[in-house]
Amino acid sequence: MRISTRFPLAVQTIMIIAALSETQKINSDVIAESTGVNAVIIRNIFKSLKQANMILVSPGPGGAKLARSPDSITLWDIFSAVEPLDAESIFKSYEQSSEHSQIGGNIYDLLKYHLDDGLTALKTELSKVTITTMGTELRGRMPELPPIPVQN
Repeated sequence: MRISTRFPLAVQTIMIIAALSETQKINSDVIAESTGVNAVIIRNIFKSLKQANMILVSPGPGGAKLARSPDSITLWDIFSAVEPLDAESIFKSYEQSSEHSQIGGNIYDLLKYHLDDGLTALKTELSKVTITTMGTELRGRMPELPPIPVQN
């Protein structure tokens, strides 16, 4: 299974924006420092999240803010903004499999239906979890964190 680091980075980005954008300017440099990832990668994630109408990004001193309330942004929303949405891209088949082999030549077609079902299950589960839920779970581990503010 090939899910890139873009998904967890995008979740962290959204959570930082949700938790801190009311009290401080959040830009790609702030997120890059928090994640340890190059700011260019974060700007690409910003672009994907902005295109998916999850964040608003103001150039200059404005920073990033949520475009929707944290309880309306699900993990599936984030996943689908930054990752490919087809089973073939997520579940790569073994590239060296011989088409001359009866099993090797048919294995991906056999798996495809099950992988599509797996992707449907992933969507179902990730759609149940909002950024508000994630914030509550994080505060359960770190009670000193302030709650994620509810935004319009």
